[in-house]
Amino acid sequence: MATTTDTIWGGPTKRFFVSMLTRDIELSDAILDLIDNSVDGATRKLKGKITKEDAYKGYETRITLSKKSFDIADNCGGIPESAIKDAFLLGRPKIDKDAGIPTIGMYGIGMKRAIFKIGEEAEVESRSDDGAFAVSYTTEWLDPENEDWDLPIRKVRNTTKKGVTIVIPTLRKDISKSFGNESFVNALKAAVAEHFGYLIQKGFSIFVNEEEIRPQTLELYYTEHEKKNGIRPYEFVAEENGVHIRVSVGFFRSLTRLDEIDEAATRSETVNAGISVICNDRLVLLNDRSSKTGWGDGGVPRYHPQFRSIAGFIIFSTDEPEKLPISTTKRDLDVGEEVYLFARQYCMEGLRQFTSFTNKWKGMEEEAEKFFNEAVRKNVRTHASLASSHGSKIRGRADAKKYLANLPVPEVRNPLRRISFAKKDDAIRELADFLFGNSDEKPAVVGEECFDRALQEARK
Repeated sequence: MATTTDTIWGGPTKRFFVSMLTRDIELSDAILDLIDNSVDGATRKLKGKITKEDAYKGYETRITLSKKSFDIADNCGGIPESAIKDAFLLGRPKIDKDAGIPTIGMYGIGMKRAIFKIGEEAEVESRSDDGAFAVSYTTEWLDPENEDWDLPIRKVRNTTKKGVTIVIPTLRKDISKSFGNESFVNALKAAVAEHFGYLIQKGFSIFVNEEEIRPQTLELYYTEHEKKNGIRPYEFVAEENGVHIRVSVGFFRSLTRLDEIDEAATRSETVNAGISVICNDRLVLLNDRSSKTGWGDGGVPRYHPQFRSIAGFIIFSTDEPEKLPISTTKRDLDVGEEVYLFARQYCMEGLRQFTSFTNKWKGMEEEAEKFFNEAVRKNVRTHASLASSHGSKIRGRADAKKYLANLPVPEVRNPLRRISFAKKDDAIRELADFLFGNSDEKPAVVGEECFDRALQEARK
């Protein structure tokens, strides 16, 4: 006897995508997502051949935003006719679409989520070698209560410039307020410079309100390998399950002096401290100083201002983007991925070296300065190759090499030790006025003078 099985609808709602999914991403990250799409388009045009120093020369993205509207336009090849349907689905049905090409677009929600977050309506135009079309997101379509999923598409005139243009003529109220804020625009420019710095170095151009963005990249101190003593980065390279991994940890500035620790660090001094993560030339995590990158775990001390000279990268490169340890926002990590945990253990080895060096030279920072003066700062991503050229092979891993920094060790002597305590501000000012005739003298100077006077008295 035949039986029937009742079913219920298990699909998504418009409200989830239009109103809820957009809450998972910051506004600036949504815009960075759109730039990622442009870069991925250029990478497809280049067929993955991006190892040349100027591989992306000639490709660009231009963003124009104000409190009234937003648009982004690129010349990165457009959307091929065969990919039109997939491009506008909410989610990517074919994970192997970019097989052999080092993109990072694998979830298929970036462009749509950005449009939903920014505007009340939008027009997407694409011009590629095999056709040109426009898709409209109307106010009615973007209504969370409207369950009509069909998007109107029409052909448009093709031109010699092949690329994608997104025009959002009507902004959401909160977005309009942000775009009209100069601080937001400046912060966006800084984020673009950091997150796409290495792509910009490879020739990709990004403009925000007609201003060309200059790359912000990390430089570490290097002493030539041939010299016995010197400041060099720790480096590690390996191939793991189809992913090329590179780890670099080192000093981007000279050691933090004792009197600096008590003072607030300026942005220029601290901006690069910590570990950043790059996936296919895109910055995913910036200057992390938490357990995500190994701080405070496995013998690595927790981050402290005395370590604010230490910085580095974990870099992942692959032609199989689904193997990258990144979240759907592309601005955070999936720290549970095996490939990430594998790389993290070597990042921790590098951190142990440089935190240990910092501790050994504590109180002798001026003596250590000579090693920094003899070194030069080099760009981590483009000029660092110590592991490949001078590294030692790792037992049991034919495809992995590492370079231990072999940092200078201080001579055994009567070491300096730090004295630290806190007193009320008015008491310090009173004592400063008594000692120096100046109540504004720095607390560290007041404390040192008190110690020196007491020591002189003790030695009488």
